[in-house]
Amino acid sequence: MIDQQRIRRAFARAAAGFDAADFLHREVRERLLTRLLVVAATPELILDLGAGTGGATNGLRERFPDARIVSVDLAPAMLAAGATQAAVCADAARLPLTDGCVDLIYSNLMLHHCPDPVATLGEARRVLDDSGLMLFTTFGRRSFIELGRAWATADHYTHIAPFVEIQELGDMLAASGFIEPVLDSQTLTVTYDDLDRLMRDLRHAGSTNATSNRNAALTGRGAWRRLAAAYDQLRDTDGKLPVTVEVISGLAWAGTRRGDIEIPIGQIGRTPRGPAH
Repeated sequence: MIDQQRIRRAFARAAAGFDAADFLHREVRERLLTRLLVVAATPELILDLGAGTGGATNGLRERFPDARIVSVDLAPAMLAAGATQAAVCADAARLPLTDGCVDLIYSNLMLHHCPDPVATLGEARRVLDDSGLMLFTTFGRRSFIELGRAWATADHYTHIAPFVEIQELGDMLAASGFIEPVLDSQTLTVTYDDLDRLMRDLRHAGSTNATSNRNAALTGRGAWRRLAAAYDQLRDTDGKLPVTVEVISGLAWAGTRRGDIEIPIGQIGRTPRGPAH
């Protein structure tokens, strides 16, 4: 189980420096915006769900200049740090919107922060028009596997949230009332010289241990030494600490009527590897 209030507090602390620190969120955001180029639709209302500081707003506006764009985020500090004109602070699983009022939902790296992803997807389906579309990314099961392995040798607490498998996500979409989902995953590798820099980047990007079996006290020096020693054993041939991130991208229609979309057949079901950073 994920502690949502802990996540809200972590993003509140990270809000002021989020745009400068979170290069991964920015990279995935740009890739997701590129996917909108294949969507031939004219949405009137777009929801940027889990908008953070509104980094996707300009890209959405360029693609759909006549649409109204509303940014939604759980953390008011994130919305306040951005330049979004229309912003709503709300839980993604309890949106203050009427049924069927949204034409397009764009959501970048938000779903894995939700305690109940099925409830969040169900709420997204509720506010979407029957011809509406949801386009999103989330972390997959292979994300942060090196960090998880290293922590497993350091103590008996959980430190990494349980991310989803791509098939599991497809089942969630179907259970929530979405149709014709197109899912694929990309594996990115980020490398670091040292563990301190890695942990600092995670903290500045709003990442926190919000699992129910986390250590309620501060992590002791012994556990940190064991963590560092275990991660050192995973250095690559260049002496760098690798961080694997699996990014699942999804596109799904809300109802029986669908808009026009063109997807190159080669993109369906493939799992390309992203570049190392």
